Amino acid sequence: MLRYLRPSTGRLWAYYVAAVIYIFSVWEHIPYGGGHIYSDIATVFQVRFCSTGPCIIALPYVHVFVEYPFIVGMFIYVMALLGQSAPILPSQGLLINYYLYSTIFLAVPTFLSIRELFKLGDLLGLKSSRRRILLYFIITPTFVFMVLLNWYIIGVFLALFGLRKFLTGSTWVAGALLGLSAAANLITAVPALGLLLSARNAKAGGKFVGGALISFGLVCLPFLAASPGYFSQFVTYEANWYVEGSWMLLFISISSPLRHIIFPVSFVVLGGLIAYKGLRVRRRARVEQDWRSLAVMMAALFSFDWLFSSYVATPQTNAMLLPFFVLAPIAFYPEFLVFDTATSLIDVWGFSQPLLVLGITLHPIPFGSPFQSPIQALEAIKSLWIGKFLIYDGLLRSKFLPRSSLRPKVASAEGLVRQHPTT
Repeated sequence: MLRYLRPSTGRLWAYYVAAVIYIFSVWEHIPYGGGHIYSDIATVFQVRFCSTGPCIIALPYVHVFVEYPFIVGMFIYVMALLGQSAPILPSQGLLINYYLYSTIFLAVPTFLSIRELFKLGDLLGLKSSRRRILLYFIITPTFVFMVLLNWYIIGVFLALFGLRKFLTGSTWVAGALLGLSAAANLITAVPALGLLLSARNAKAGGKFVGGALISFGLVCLPFLAASPGYFSQFVTYEANWYVEGSWMLLFISISSPLRHIIFPVSFVVLGGLIAYKGLRVRRRARVEQDWRSLAVMMAALFSFDWLFSSYVATPQTNAMLLPFFVLAPIAFYPEFLVFDTATSLIDVWGFSQPLLVLGITLHPIPFGSPFQSPIQALEAIKSLWIGKFLIYDGLLRSKFLPRSSLRPKVASAEGLVRQHPTT
């Protein structure tokens, strides 16, 4: 029994490596110190809670506007309360203590995400899953520089947990977890669209949607009841955001109203192509392993679709793509590494001072069109690269099913093959 509960030595090494990198990441994002790498964790807190002078820890959504969904807003609030009432370093002030508590608690979804990836690798029958998790998730520029740049890892973990429950047939629970993912980060729940389309039948799909709506509603309704105007304020804030991190800047201005047209049209058209191919491939899915691979691929491609189509695709959103590079045959490692490095460079070079620890101050990078700014050019390249992963590697080249599906297999008494124990 213990061998199913205790990680193997090889997997433990993956956690050790992740821990070392995570601790380094904690240091590099220390507000106004460390490695001087930018982080929303500090900046958003200061802008929302400290804009009028001394920091006022007021209830988000009711007394203070927070542009992030409810779980993240309450996470910020609780970490600030802990930093104020039980400071880890009393002499360092509220900001540092709030940041330190945030990093301690964000370590939980970070390492649970790694655990979920190992479990998903077992379910999918991935060869060398430890190597893939190390190369495509842990030893990556995104993990080094951007896990603690934002709170996306909360929604990523909930989405991965929900994906595993979906693959093992717990559709109610899977839906509830994806609903919580939406209540944390919204976009981290986009994989739910692919899972819904790959549901075994209408009943399973209904349970999945029901679980998602119930969990999302239970989190959101109390805040909306306490502050009815928040929803419209949130929608207005998001709609007014400029084009950031998108290929659209190659063709339109940063505030062009066309962004509100291009985004939904592109997402729906590409989503239709994903659904069309997925439903066609599903006819060839003879056994459990085929269906699981199809569901993961559908979830992955909808995530790529959203980030490619959206007029806001910041570098830190790479955190929601890394698990699918691990689980789906989307990219060869050298290409992935160059892509992830270029994406991280946007924040490290464009918004940070990574050489300040050596006494070297980098001059500010001009921001304009991609034809004038190297950072905007990198963002456009990154966005188009996501489109390449989606269209060429995903829709055109990928078969959506594992190669082993071509070999004869024997179904179990239920008509499906379960190759690994599930929990």
